[in-house]
Amino acid sequence: MDISLIIPCYNEAPHLRQSVLDLCEILDATAYDYEIVFVDDVSKDETRQVIEEICARTPRCRYIFHEQNRGRGGAFKTGFAATTGKVTGFLDIDLEVAAHYVLPLVNLVLHDGVDVATGDRHYLLSQTHALVRTAVSWVYRGVVRASVAPGVKDSETGCKFFNRETCSKLVFESESDGWFWDSEVMARAVLAGLTIRELPVLFLRRWDKQSTVKLGNDIQKYLFEIHKFRGKVGLSISGKSPIYWSGAGYDLVMAALYGEKLANIYAAAAAHVPDGASVVDLCCGTAQLYRRHLAARGCDYLGLDFNAQFVFGNRKHGIPSRFFNVLKDEIPAADYVTMVSSLYHFRANADELLSRMLKAARKGVIISEPVENWSSKPSVLGKAAAWLSNPGVGDYADRYDVSSFEALAKAHGAKIISAEGGRNALAVFEK
Repeated sequence: MDISLIIPCYNEAPHLRQSVLDLCEILDATAYDYEIVFVDDVSKDETRQVIEEICARTPRCRYIFHEQNRGRGGAFKTGFAATTGKVTGFLDIDLEVAAHYVLPLVNLVLHDGVDVATGDRHYLLSQTHALVRTAVSWVYRGVVRASVAPGVKDSETGCKFFNRETCSKLVFESESDGWFWDSEVMARAVLAGLTIRELPVLFLRRWDKQSTVKLGNDIQKYLFEIHKFRGKVGLSISGKSPIYWSGAGYDLVMAALYGEKLANIYAAAAAHVPDGASVVDLCCGTAQLYRRHLAARGCDYLGLDFNAQFVFGNRKHGIPSRFFNVLKDEIPAADYVTMVSSLYHFRANADELLSRMLKAARKGVIISEPVENWSSKPSVLGKAAAWLSNPGVGDYADRYDVSSFEALAKAHGAKIISAEGGRNALAVFEK
């Protein structure tokens, strides 16, 4: 199946028949194998009867009826799970964004290698009676762009198309089912480093359709959802030490704490990576391993971190980085998988994590871990140091010493273990 077009429906009866005719006319003129799947979200009008009528006479159309209202995001996820199209997307069936935009968006995914293709709405000046809503929409877009999805012009457009192979995880891991889903899925696409293309589209508001948007109430809900989402992806300053609020602040504090030893830590880890090797750097922070050593040696580098501030900061410097949850996301394959000064955050899951790192690495795993820690000392200074090292995810108080780190490394077959009186111990696992 080339295209699966999902149509989330809620009280769409008045315009449903004509809109489907317009869509089928466009899609039938192509050589693409396509299907249209209606997902009715417990409409209160005759939408279900109209859908059944359409599907009875249109072989390419089928339907799914929700038993409970879930919202647009929930309806799309239901449709996505029930379809197989190489390109799977949705279009608001009121066609305020016209049917003829479907093919250009689909072609961006099928032929141009784009992961997510969506519209960037433009308005006619003649629609001045919608000035307030249009202004609110522009402001909200700016808030989303500034707070969770840098580079995205219009996160809310009611037409989005996804490369199923690269975006399935993105779609199913999105948590919102309501209107915030649009913002969330675009933000997650940015964080994942997916290729996004926005096509300018003309938005023609239909005045024969009653809007379900309640400006005051919905704005408040959206802002609250943005705040929650920022916390989930490490963009919020709440719940973590000030050290992790920005990349510049983090680098400054690390330099002050480690002094000259900091350079030695990264140099020791980099010494075991051959020139030109591919490297996946878990909990990469500000990508110092790459900046100090691997970039000059032609390594193919990918930095992964839970802190989106670090991810966005690295990208501004041209360093490939993406948002990553070490505890549940699949580690990408590479010649070498590295981790510097972060394993203690996952000490309760260290054996399982190390096994996953070894599975992903083709040639070796390199771990440099602090074994001389103020935060492990039972004192006021120790407690303060522990709090300062809280990244907002995982543990931060239970640290390794030389013996416990060596025991873990040897249990997994480390070939080289060194702890030469410095702040960090180094374990190298060769395959």
